[in-house]
Amino acid sequence: MKQYKRAGLRLQGWCFLAILLFGFPTPAAPADNPAVLAQGAVGTPPATQAAKPLTLDEVVRITLENHSSVKSAQFQIRAQDAVVHQQMAAYYPTVNFNNTYRIANTVSDTSATASKAFDSVFSTTNVTMTLYNFGKREGLVQSARDTLDATQYAYNTTANNIVLAAKQAYYGVLQANALVRVNEDTVKSRDLTLRQAQGFYEVGTKPKSDVTQAEANLYLAEANLITARNGVEVAWANLINAMGVDDYPKQPLAEDLSVTPFPMSLDEAKKTAFASRPELLQFDAQLKAQDQLIAVARRNHLPDFLFASSYGRRGNDTVTNLFPLQPSWQVQLSLTIPIFNGFQTTYQVQQALNNYYSIKEQERVERQQVALQVQQNYLNLTAAQEVVKASEAAVRAAKENLELHQGRYQVGYAPLVEVTDAQTTLTTAQTNYVNALVAYKLSLAQLLNAIGRQ
Repeated sequence: MKQYKRAGLRLQGWCFLAILLFGFPTPAAPADNPAVLAQGAVGTPPATQAAKPLTLDEVVRITLENHSSVKSAQFQIRAQDAVVHQQMAAYYPTVNFNNTYRIANTVSDTSATASKAFDSVFSTTNVTMTLYNFGKREGLVQSARDTLDATQYAYNTTANNIVLAAKQAYYGVLQANALVRVNEDTVKSRDLTLRQAQGFYEVGTKPKSDVTQAEANLYLAEANLITARNGVEVAWANLINAMGVDDYPKQPLAEDLSVTPFPMSLDEAKKTAFASRPELLQFDAQLKAQDQLIAVARRNHLPDFLFASSYGRRGNDTVTNLFPLQPSWQVQLSLTIPIFNGFQTTYQVQQALNNYYSIKEQERVERQQVALQVQQNYLNLTAAQEVVKASEAAVRAAKENLELHQGRYQVGYAPLVEVTDAQTTLTTAQTNYVNALVAYKLSLAQLLNAIGRQ
């Protein structure tokens, strides 16, 4: 009887082992393309998964509509537009309406004590206008317009930088989602390995140390998964902040991490940057505005041709009755010729010239920086594309390596540590692949920013 009982137990153990080997499905390794992994908010409730996917274009639109830095730049444009209209006021006459009532007294020539108080009333309308000042008025208006163009380009610079930050945050969410999927698959793989180790231990083919080692590996993978899920929360917080909104509901992301070739050569990218970068266009507008100020400063040596007129009614009771008021008017044309003002005009010209040369040198430095940024980002993009290819090959090799070691472990030809190392290698390869794809996307976004595009 004991022999039959032992044989029955042994048969049950081998049956359980067969179930472990053939009944449990091999864990599906994560998809080779983390572009698929990154779609949707990983670990979110079903209600969130049903939400409309958030596209990158929608993020850009929300950012441009809500970010305070963009709004501040818009207000600066409006303020400079008001300056343009202030300068244009020189083309129009100035009209003032003055009303004055005055009471005074006079002392008689014959007696110091004899005095007489009298009342005076003035009601006058004054009109003044600059008829011609040899282009000084026109120069100030054009300088204000060129400064308005520079302010607009400054807005474009701010908007481009804010959009770049929003794109980086968006890709950060995609990266965090993909890393969660990688760690979820690692947990599934190590959970299956633990169950296999327990089965082998129960039938006596593997030691207890395999079970404890598999448990430790599973707990470590679960801890990494918790960290990855927290990374999604942090990435969403960064995205909300980058969009300039106080809150935004979490939802799946429509974009993926696929690689798209850049259509320009390095020389073409530099030419596009020199023609499109708002920083360079801003300096060009500032130089035009400063050139107008130089011309205005030089014209301060020239005269001004002015018109002035007034019409009103006056009355006082020193000679006649206060009322009715008597009409009074005058028309005046004047030519003001500057002769000497303590060399003020000369130094105004020097100031304007030095400001012009300073802006010119700043433009030269900015042009060099633009060329450097384009070259760096272009090279980074090229390198990132090669890293993506290498990382993709590493993922394929790591998956095949894991499958081989899992098969060897199941038939008893490999220790558990080999499976653990293979799992770790695959997780590392997949993580590197995700990071390489994100690095490529970030390099592409930075290159677009470097050539002046959003």
